[in-house]
Amino acid sequence: MKLIIEILVFSGFLFLINSCKQTRTEIETTSTLVLKKKYSQILNDSIDFRVYYPPIEKNQKVINIIYLLHGHGGSEDDWTSEEEGNIQLILDSLIYNDLIPPVVAVTFDAGNSWYVDSKISMEQFFIKEWIPFVETEIIGKYSIDLRIIAGNSAGGYGTLGFSLKYPDIFDASLLLSPAAYYPTPPMISSSRKIDVFNDEDGFSEEVWKSYSYHNINIDTSDVSKYPSFYISTGDDDPYEIVDVVVQLQSFFKENGLEHELSIINGGHSWDVWKDRFSYDIVRVFQGLRVK
Repeated sequence: MKLIIEILVFSGFLFLINSCKQTRTEIETTSTLVLKKKYSQILNDSIDFRVYYPPIEKNQKVINIIYLLHGHGGSEDDWTSEEEGNIQLILDSLIYNDLIPPVVAVTFDAGNSWYVDSKISMEQFFIKEWIPFVETEIIGKYSIDLRIIAGNSAGGYGTLGFSLKYPDIFDASLLLSPAAYYPTPPMISSSRKIDVFNDEDGFSEEVWKSYSYHNINIDTSDVSKYPSFYISTGDDDPYEIVDVVVQLQSFFKENGLEHELSIINGGHSWDVWKDRFSYDIVRVFQGLRVK
């Protein structure tokens, strides 16, 4: 197990991703990536979303699900395009090489909502409408084993909030360069340029603070119900995310939450996010609970 995980750290893992050698002889189908649209009653609008359907094994009855959240300025295409997340190639490679079981991945266009209830009720949509829709209409007949949530940058901000506020939903939470600044974001942050965190005078530090993870009540009497957190970023991230993840680590330690922090060479980019996503998702499915 240790050897497998160490392999993922090195460049040899990139060869594994590209070679996509099939070792699961019982797989009956190939994966598909589809674009769909859904009307939301909560948002009073239609949203575009993409679904990765994995290769399916014979007589499969149980499936896993990954909810993917994109960053600021992104859309449902971020995680799926070959130039960015390329999630189909990554998951295909991990499944075919028997590193993870089949998993469905879903991602939708959340605009620049930062996944909170502000001008639009994106948090309410995600919890009350999106998850039930996915698990009824997309997962359908399969029983769900693990629920995982992952997000990069602003998507990491949303992933953190959902994981702390609704801990019973998710088994693992992957925070990829999460833009969860505390107490306030730096001037370079895109969070200062949108109306989500504005008052009548523009960006409001008080509005920003009102959404802070420090304001979420953590049930320290039963931390086992919280997902395992995997936090990561690049050491050259220009958006000051290294400071963010160090603060998060302290927060998790203070509250007794299981977590792992990794800082690797790189910036605020998909090279870092794909590397850490691949590394951590294997640990999740191999049952390596962080200590």
